[in-house]
Amino acid sequence: MKAVKIISILVILGILGFWTFIMTCTIKIPMGKGGVRINEYGIFGEKGIDDETFGPGWHRDFGPIDSWLIYDTTVQTLEMTKNPNFGDRAGVDDLKIQAKGGLTVSCDITLKYRIVPGAAHKMLKELGAGDKYKTTVRTQTENTCISILGQMTPEEFYKPKRRSEVTLQAKEELIENLGKHHIEVIDLLIRDVTFSDQLEDKILREKIATQEVLLNKFENLAELERGKVAEIEAQTRKKVAIIKQELNTEKITLQANTTAEIAKIEANAQLYATKKEAEADLIAAQAKAKGDLLIKTAEAEGEKLRNDAMKGVGGSTIVALEAARNINLSNITVSTIDVDFLNLNEMAERFGVLLKELEEKK
Repeated sequence: MKAVKIISILVILGILGFWTFIMTCTIKIPMGKGGVRINEYGIFGEKGIDDETFGPGWHRDFGPIDSWLIYDTTVQTLEMTKNPNFGDRAGVDDLKIQAKGGLTVSCDITLKYRIVPGAAHKMLKELGAGDKYKTTVRTQTENTCISILGQMTPEEFYKPKRRSEVTLQAKEELIENLGKHHIEVIDLLIRDVTFSDQLEDKILREKIATQEVLLNKFENLAELERGKVAEIEAQTRKKVAIIKQELNTEKITLQANTTAEIAKIEANAQLYATKKEAEADLIAAQAKAKGDLLIKTAEAEGEKLRNDAMKGVGGSTIVALEAARNINLSNITVSTIDVDFLNLNEMAERFGVLLKELEEKK
């Protein structure tokens, strides 16, 4: 039982001792940081800065023998702005650039950079300890921007394309200059540009003059276009009149052709009707002539038969009867006592016809 207790106490003391050793003889470098160890006395190697940048984790730290410098290895920001509530320094911290012509332009500058991974120990040897590298970054950024952006005229700051070209040139120069100190440039931004009142007035006057020139140019173009429009309208009216005239002419031609065709059809119909009427009249005349011929023939035949009859025994009787029928009593005064006109035999006897003799002869 005592042995178990002793073993337990020894284990606990060992753990406490190991923990104490870890806490006092090591250093923990967190994520996003890089450490540079300095061998103060050269006991565990050459004296001075170790040729290594240590990443996150536990590393040796033997009190007075070793000293450490911890650097931010993430992307850092240098911001120079006129807004006193932002930026690396309190108060107005914008960059003043003297453009061509002597006028001053105020710019807000933002630089994104980081220490080259694994090169913090080299940067320490060249620039020194602490935040001296940040001072180098600011100084180099100011000098480069003033030099490169100062080549622009005040008017060019208004042109985004030109400003982007010059910003890219400044960025490339910063990449080269800060790269020598093991600092990597991520990007350079010119976020805001402010001009002096004098420059604003000058640019405003130039813009107004330019706009007036453009206005006059566009007014001339508009006048020219109005002339073109008027010419097009006149040509259009002319074409419309020609088309109307052509349509009217075509209409008249069609009407004339139609009238002629109708007249031709009517003439053909009249000719056909006349021809048919003539044929009908001919047929009627021929029929009438045949009828008249037949009538004449019948009458001649009847007259012949009559004459033949008159030559016979009954001819005198017929003559007497006809004479009796043709007597106009209104012109003769005769006594009905002596003459009975209703007695045909007597009348025939009076006209010299003897009916009895005729009957006997038969």
